Amino acid sequence: MTVYYVDGAFVPAHEAMIPVDDLAILRGIGICDIMRTFHGRPFFVDAHIDRLMDSGIKIGLNLPWTAKNIKQIVFQTLEKNPGLDEANIRIVITGGSSPDFLTPTGRPRLIIMVTPINKLPETWYTQGVKVITLVQERPLAGAKVTAYLPATMAMTRAKAAGAMEVIYIDKNRNAQECTTSNLFAFFGDTLVTPPTDGILKGITRKVILSLAADRFKVSESPIPLEKLLTADEVFITGTNKGVVPVVLIDDTPIGNGRPGSHTQTLMAALADHSKNF
Repeated sequence: MTVYYVDGAFVPAHEAMIPVDDLAILRGIGICDIMRTFHGRPFFVDAHIDRLMDSGIKIGLNLPWTAKNIKQIVFQTLEKNPGLDEANIRIVITGGSSPDFLTPTGRPRLIIMVTPINKLPETWYTQGVKVITLVQERPLAGAKVTAYLPATMAMTRAKAAGAMEVIYIDKNRNAQECTTSNLFAFFGDTLVTPPTDGILKGITRKVILSLAADRFKVSESPIPLEKLLTADEVFITGTNKGVVPVVLIDDTPIGNGRPGSHTQTLMAALADHSKNF
């Protein structure tokens, strides 16, 4: 039986609930983060929780927990779910109930959900994936919030086009990030990723930048869409997906249309890093 932590109590997943006047339900106000385990331990738990706390500051939530409090509850929730081999850990902090049904003036609610990790298609990694582009920007790029309607609508378009993800393009025609992934491109031996001022600071993104620093030239700089389409290799990263090679953007093949050698080097490096975590 899966057990969640909901607003101060551990409950069976099928009994998990919050009041209907919570701003997360009424207005989509809340913050979230997701991490996964390796060998039963949360991967970069402190970095994920720090990002969560920062998201709370950015949207104006008054959080009654410290990062240490939340970390303790994460481990307690894992202990309540001993049957899982490896797990996803989703943390949600809601806007709480509000007298005016609009502004977050009440006490936020903390929810932690531990679930099994679904196996992703092997072809993503061996053959690469197609992604599409969409002119769209996050209203608060640095905050990981629960309001996912734009991403959901974008992914509906992606699935209709036979694509795995969507690259957001800003008003200046620069490629920024994806709905739930960060973006990287190789131009020769130089790895380029968009700067953090317009994107979510991905935890896996940070790990990849560290692993790449000893192997390639690395640049955090804008990537115009026209330039991205000429890249030798493109890949995306995320907590659950790791490193996924991109071989087709809209109707444009990337490189030779197969996962590139530099991307495969970083895929292997991340795998080794995870084993030794």
